[in-house]
Amino acid sequence: MGTNNYLVVFSLFLLLPHLTSSKIELVDKGYRNLVIAIHKAVPENPQLIEKIKEMLKEASNYLYVATKFRVFFKDVKILLPDTWTTKPDLYRKATTETYSRANVIIAGQKNSKGDEPYTLQYEGCGKEGRYIHFTPNFLLNDKFIQAYGPRGKVFVHEWAHLRWGVFNEYNEYQPFYRDGEHYRVTKCPKDLSGKVCFGNDCSKCNLENANDPPKEGCVFLPEKYQETSSSIMYTPVVKSVNQFCNKSNHNQDAPNDQNKFCKLKSAWEVILESEDFRNANEATDSGSVEPQFTVMQESQTILCLVLDISGSMSGSQRLERLQQSSTLFIEKIAKEESFIGIVTFNNIAYVKKGLTYVSGDDVRKILVNALPTKAEGGTNICSGIRDAFEVLSEDDGSTEGDEILLLTDGEDSGISSCFEAVKTSGTIVHTIALGPSAAKELEMLSEMTNGKKYYASDNFNSNGLLEAFMELSEEQIQLESIGGTQTAGDSLVGFTYIDSEVGFNTTFLVTWQADVKPDIFIEDPDGKEYLTKDFKLQDKTTVGTLIIPGKAKTGKWSYSVQNTANQAQPMTISITSQPSGSKSEPVIVKTHLQQPSEPPYTIAIYAEVFKNFMPVRNANVTAIVETASTKIIPVTLQDNGAGADLVKNDGIYSSYMTDYDGTGRYNFKVQVSKLQNETKAAAGHTSGAMYVQGYLENGTVHLNPPKPVAADEDFPVENFVRTKSGGTFMVKVVPPANQDVFPPCQITDLSAELLNNTVILAWTAPGDDMDKGTVAEYEIRKSKQAVDLRDNFHNATQINTSSIIPLTARSREQFSFDLEEEEKVNNSAIFFAVVSRDESLLASDVSNIAHVVIYHPSPKSRDPDTSNQNRKLTVGLAVSLVTIILCSVLGLIALIINKRNSGMMVLDEEHVRKKLNIVADA
Repeated sequence: MGTNNYLVVFSLFLLLPHLTSSKIELVDKGYRNLVIAIHKAVPENPQLIEKIKEMLKEASNYLYVATKFRVFFKDVKILLPDTWTTKPDLYRKATTETYSRANVIIAGQKNSKGDEPYTLQYEGCGKEGRYIHFTPNFLLNDKFIQAYGPRGKVFVHEWAHLRWGVFNEYNEYQPFYRDGEHYRVTKCPKDLSGKVCFGNDCSKCNLENANDPPKEGCVFLPEKYQETSSSIMYTPVVKSVNQFCNKSNHNQDAPNDQNKFCKLKSAWEVILESEDFRNANEATDSGSVEPQFTVMQESQTILCLVLDISGSMSGSQRLERLQQSSTLFIEKIAKEESFIGIVTFNNIAYVKKGLTYVSGDDVRKILVNALPTKAEGGTNICSGIRDAFEVLSEDDGSTEGDEILLLTDGEDSGISSCFEAVKTSGTIVHTIALGPSAAKELEMLSEMTNGKKYYASDNFNSNGLLEAFMELSEEQIQLESIGGTQTAGDSLVGFTYIDSEVGFNTTFLVTWQADVKPDIFIEDPDGKEYLTKDFKLQDKTTVGTLIIPGKAKTGKWSYSVQNTANQAQPMTISITSQPSGSKSEPVIVKTHLQQPSEPPYTIAIYAEVFKNFMPVRNANVTAIVETASTKIIPVTLQDNGAGADLVKNDGIYSSYMTDYDGTGRYNFKVQVSKLQNETKAAAGHTSGAMYVQGYLENGTVHLNPPKPVAADEDFPVENFVRTKSGGTFMVKVVPPANQDVFPPCQITDLSAELLNNTVILAWTAPGDDMDKGTVAEYEIRKSKQAVDLRDNFHNATQINTSSIIPLTARSREQFSFDLEEEEKVNNSAIFFAVVSRDESLLASDVSNIAHVVIYHPSPKSRDPDTSNQNRKLTVGLAVSLVTIILCSVLGLIALIINKRNSGMMVLDEEHVRKKLNIVADA
């Protein structure tokens, strides 16, 4: 694929979708702009606000000590939902803060995880997580303090996941590991004191025999009061724990996520490598570390559409598509009882409609009639924004918390002149770049205001513009969105599934290009038909909508859209719905992109597929990437724990993107489906605080109630389909076509097993270019020390791999070999790691490190069953001996009695007692 002497320099300005959390700033050792948001389904409870404040006050002190007096929480915003009572004297109106972008969410339980606090993190070591999740019950009920530790310390545990990308030091699936001829507790540090107990009994769990692992139910109970100060990432329950494990006390042998994902580094080492501490913050006295709180509340939607009507909008049917999408938004998506205004702009701005209260179809029709019908002139984006500020202030004189939807296709060198006004306005600006030439600085308006960012190409089939408008409502769930160019008489045909958790306000939206309306056919699961005559056809635009009354039937829906024009034309169909009830728990899909900060700058695409915060497994997930030149690139996303995917079966589907088709804006969407295959939702893997089963206090065992576990950890998910727009990203430089710049991805799931002196290694195959294609070769090395493989891989002992014929990416590889004689040392460990190379000799990162322990049981413990039999035999022989002696003594006594009766010499009683003592001793 070319030479490897080219260092590709991508300048990727990633414009992430709306799942990116609010940007936290570190200023003068204090974290600012931390947003904690309460979900609208949480019942109103002012005590919850006070509990949040208590937790953060406590957390700020713990954080200050844990980071050795470097950082604390300075500014915290608590965001209340609009479902709570409005109290202007207590709650400020939210500005750019939103629930979907909060750093911490307070929401309902995650089934089978109960009230366990956790952090959603899936980008790897040192990478920020998505959000922290607490339940209201966890904050309000003090019983959880005994099991998890003080809430402030638990918050620091989760903050380390979220901010610095460190992982847990415990392992609930492998609480013990073999270390030579013993078992050890999976913990950090090793000297954290406690006992391994089975309930209240600490004598039933033996760790001293490596051939007899601790039985199920044995748990480590830490001493509540001890001298050890580490580690917060193991358990915050221990009173003295207020530090992270560091290089000197970190347990590299423990099979936990911290060692697996962070290459055996301690939590404190990873934290010190973060941006927060990379410039060596000095530990100095900061005075008060108590955070300042601002309680804010979401308000009703107040939105101004700011629409480009410059001359370039007349080309590529952009104005017609603007009308289609804006009409759809006003008539079907905009919330009832919201406020909408309309501003257009070219060289100057025009207020087409002032702030209007949405209350019924008549008002919506008035707004639709105010949409632009003509395009001409130049482009002055800032003029439109300034007029929008005036419109938005019509209700209360302020623009704080209001929203702007800015759509433009033009370049504008003066766009930066209104950046400062936008920053200080408190307005959220959503942007849609239409066509390839929209101002390159456009998305910066969204970045600085926590707005959403989308790009719609001139490819009519891609549906990008319609999807962008649909994403403005978090109530809408997009099921299907497809398009294609159909020749005369041909049809766009397919089917979709409507699951039982959705179905309300289900809308079929069909668009076409020619003046001749298509022949539309829809059939529900019961065979009921909907035809073209049942669709509402817009007067100004080539678009038709059908809203299914009530709740749409659950099951398979078929559709066909036939081109009745005399020439080929592009046609699209989009299907949206809403949850079927207030207690519905539909499958939700969210998207994310990862931008690396160093070569090869490969983009990783992620899709979260969850049902009530629980991961949905075995779904079919595909990212559809549209390049700047409108080329469509499908990327299959997998949840297999390999490549970009951190953990298998956690509901996070991912893959690397290595195909580029020129510079410019790219956009993507994710299509998710489960059709007839075995799809399940389950608890999944999360980074969260450990539920401690109990503790020791002055030698006495104190047990906590058993951790709540749902009766059904794994339950089926019905057929469903989802489509989720992912937003846009900018590619400014691409590698030359004749250069190979993408190495194989890192192997992250290497495992090792020892069977009769034969080592069996297994892993998921990487690809020639990250996770695609086939690698050329594997290099496997071993060492007695794990850190040697991490730090000096190429100096470790190499294993002959000439017999391996690499399989295609995502296949399961397996390789076995025999131990050398000198390696068969009892109670020793051997560590292994792998590096793969492509045909250009570009090498992957060193894999995760796997190991085997050589253990030869001693004769006494070789066969527990035989040992038990031997013990039984010994006892049996002893009992037999005692029986014989007793019989002899009894016979002797009888003889004495007979002799006495016959006048013979009699043994005295003392002599008899001595005989009996001999028996007793035996």
